[in-house]
Amino acid sequence: MTTPSAPIPYRNDVETIPHDEDEDIRSVIQILKSILTRSKAKTGESRADVHVKTHGYGEAEFRVLPNLPDELAQGLFEHEGVYPAVVRFSNAASQDQSDAIPDGRGLSLKVLNVKGEVLLADTRSGATQDFLMINHPVFFARTVKDYLRLEQIILDADDNPLVTLQQGLTAGDWNPLHWHWRQMLTAASIAGQLPSHPANNTYYSMSPIRFGNYVVKYRVKPVGDDQSSYLELLKQLAQESNAMRLALEESLRTHEVRFDFQVQLRTCDQTMPIEDPTIAWPECESPFRTVAHLVLPRQEIALLRQQEAYINLSFNVWHALAAHRPLGGINRVRRYAYEVSADWRRQKPTSNSVE
Repeated sequence: MTTPSAPIPYRNDVETIPHDEDEDIRSVIQILKSILTRSKAKTGESRADVHVKTHGYGEAEFRVLPNLPDELAQGLFEHEGVYPAVVRFSNAASQDQSDAIPDGRGLSLKVLNVKGEVLLADTRSGATQDFLMINHPVFFARTVKDYLRLEQIILDADDNPLVTLQQGLTAGDWNPLHWHWRQMLTAASIAGQLPSHPANNTYYSMSPIRFGNYVVKYRVKPVGDDQSSYLELLKQLAQESNAMRLALEESLRTHEVRFDFQVQLRTCDQTMPIEDPTIAWPECESPFRTVAHLVLPRQEIALLRQQEAYINLSFNVWHALAAHRPLGGINRVRRYAYEVSADWRRQKPTSNSVE
């Protein structure tokens, strides 16, 4: 039996930041604002650029486990505890489309009442630890520059998926050896996932965060599998564009929903890069380990979905304790992109200066 490698200690220089990244981030923000403005002109609504469709919000408990080993007892997880939390389930697409259409599915978690130094406070919820996940283990852009290129393509394509795919793959270069195969295949894998009950997905961070003295990726994995809910979902998908919302409401009306919150410690510089979230860290080298339980008790979530306090919630990976600082270029651009998107939905001015 192979002995697991020791986790690599966190260092202040663990990130590699390109000299022109601030300029690229500013360009991303300008393109994002153009995309949001165009969307409002078409729909008449101030929508976010992604995860437009929410299936529901749920009140939850985040239960940090007792007696964790030293390498897992870090930051928020240093001591056993139960925290109130809010969970949002969503589709990943930029359109409010039928749930029957293949798409990525998201789970955003906001742990409330956390203690300690906070990087960016939630203006409405105070000190929180936010975890944002999607039901796919890797991201489709490697760097901020890659992300900028794809955002420019989305803007130029004007919601034409064929143009987006063609330009995203070729970037105007007709030599297949130069095409962006891996990025576009990943994007297609995320967007092409068949519908499933929101409580039955495993959701991943895709990018790493600091974990106290170490670095991890994280995920939430369902405990059990609600087959009855899945079968009901299949029936509803043929008739209801909001089948996932209805299935989620019915599940939480009748029973609690549980997930394991797990982390994967970084144990190898070569196979577990910080600056490339398109690469999955090998589980054979570092398995995911459970550090908390996420429990949604029985509740009527249809009531929460209509409350302004939930509609205006902002989830941001930078709503975080300093012990869980987001890492890598994609997380660095998310700090500003998420703020712009949240303020746009609320129609508030923002400076969005890049530090």
